[in-house]
Amino acid sequence: MPRAYRRKQITYYQRQRRGKEQETAPLRHALVIAVAGAGGKSTYIRQQAERQAREGKRVAVTTTTHIYNPCVQYGIRESWSGDETEPMAVIRGVAYFGRPQGMDGQPEDTQQSWKLGPVSPDAFRQICSRYDVVYVEADGSRSMPAKIPLEGEPVLPPGTDEVVIVMGRHAVGRPPRAVCQHYDVDRLEAAARSADGSPASDRGTTAGGGTAPDRRTAADGSEASVRDTAADSSPVSDSSEASVRNIAADSLKVAGGITAPEDQEPQTPLTEAQLRHLAEACYIRPLRIRYPWIRSTYYLSDMYRLGEKEHVTDVTFILMASGFGRRYSGSENKLLADFHGRPLYLHALEHLKKSAQQLRSYQVYVRTGVVTRYPEIMQQTADMQDPDITYLENHMAEEGITSSIRIGTRKAIADHAQLAVFFAADMPYLDAGQITRFVCDCICSGKPYGCMAVRDETERTVTTTVPGAFRLDKGQAADRLLALHGDRGAMQLIRQRPWDTYYFYTEPSSIRDIDQKKDSR
Repeated sequence: MPRAYRRKQITYYQRQRRGKEQETAPLRHALVIAVAGAGGKSTYIRQQAERQAREGKRVAVTTTTHIYNPCVQYGIRESWSGDETEPMAVIRGVAYFGRPQGMDGQPEDTQQSWKLGPVSPDAFRQICSRYDVVYVEADGSRSMPAKIPLEGEPVLPPGTDEVVIVMGRHAVGRPPRAVCQHYDVDRLEAAARSADGSPASDRGTTAGGGTAPDRRTAADGSEASVRDTAADSSPVSDSSEASVRNIAADSLKVAGGITAPEDQEPQTPLTEAQLRHLAEACYIRPLRIRYPWIRSTYYLSDMYRLGEKEHVTDVTFILMASGFGRRYSGSENKLLADFHGRPLYLHALEHLKKSAQQLRSYQVYVRTGVVTRYPEIMQQTADMQDPDITYLENHMAEEGITSSIRIGTRKAIADHAQLAVFFAADMPYLDAGQITRFVCDCICSGKPYGCMAVRDETERTVTTTVPGAFRLDKGQAADRLLALHGDRGAMQLIRQRPWDTYYFYTEPSSIRDIDQKKDSR
């Protein structure tokens, strides 16, 4: 590059930086860190904000998109005055700011009332003038572990000093079509090809390519060094391998079952290198071009490292096999109908048995209960002569699915299980590998609830369905399950508390059920 052109380019960037500083002069007291990407953003922000609050810094959290209302999450009585410059809540020394949704004539939406939206630019400037560090959630991913951003994403606030791009390690080993929001095969392949080239930017790399520490002037006038927010929380701990991480790595090696007819060609599972280069190609490089003065870093959120602290050793599988199957075919029993040479329900039970064997090899002990009203299923279950598989007779099947849930919950409590997982007996395509990975991820997430989910990119909707996992030692899950009545199922509990739910995204074919006789062809 000619020297004259290089000098001109540097002068241009300096003018841009100077103009930015003049426009955002009230922001100079705060280090503004925008967090974007996919699964793990909220956890990353909470951990870093609370750590810095313990160090004596004044820390605030807000958003340019949406975040869950901390008052709802933590069960705090909301006492917001309506002033956007006043925090909605202060939790463990961290102040949370945002505007409740459904205000200013916007349509009331029950789900939106759980969330906070962005504050006004003037309120944001005032917040930044009063705090040392401000974390901003600048992206959304519907709890998916990977994401390809659309045009206009992420939404950076004015005066941003650093952008942290988060990707979830729980996407590794999974098909990208299922776990990547806004999945685009061409952009994903481009990121995969770049994985063979130069490495992505390391932590601490500035947007211009330097590696100097970020130094800011504290409110009292003294110069303080703000440490790299990602460096203190190494996402992968190589020194010790926990059993739950081994389960996650090995789960998909379990022999699968039959394949749904409409299954697409199998995809190559995502790797850590692909995730890293996805962040580089789709987030960091475009941000460097558009905002050359902003420092960009990458963070791999390792849910499995956090899961080492969960200590879940006892799990109960509940196979719900009491349905009437009235839409199947006349008086024929759907669950006992022949499906690929065996009764339909037996496919699901065999998958549970294989998954239990694999989990047992990693010190997670599984007992299985088959809740049914049919003598044939009871007899066939007893003939297995497996001490860890028992049948539970359902005398109240007419009430609906909640009768099976209550019976299964009582068994899990009697088993002293920490986790109860409910399965439908008419889902023969959900294989043992996915079941094992689902259980492992639910444990590692640390959340009270878990369910499988499917993302419809065309309609931009998310469908949640069984299997559903419930931590009986957290969040009063057992009491809530035992209080269910009618035919609405346990998904209503999950929809009421999405912030307490881990969503395991999968392919629609995996959770396809056999509802009518034509579905079994």
